[in-house]
Amino acid sequence: MPLVQKLWGSAGLKGWRVAQYTNEGAPYIIQAWLEWESKDHADAGLKSSDGGNIFADVPKFSDASPIVLSGEEVGSATW
Repeated sequence: MPLVQKLWGSAGLKGWRVAQYTNEGAPYIIQAWLEWESKDHADAGLKSSDGGNIFADVPKFSDASPIVLSGEEVGSATW
């Protein structure tokens, strides 16, 4: 994630979070949430050469192929 922050920070990435799932049978092992200034910023970041460099770095950490999901936050709560 330091590479993600370094390469996409100036491209509109506002923040990131990572979860590691430990329950047996979970469909995912790791999940990263990236928060962008806008959908246009996210699209541009993913299509950029920096995006290619970031995805090329994934095999250093996992043998699973990344799955990219996108959407907009429609609610949250923190307390």
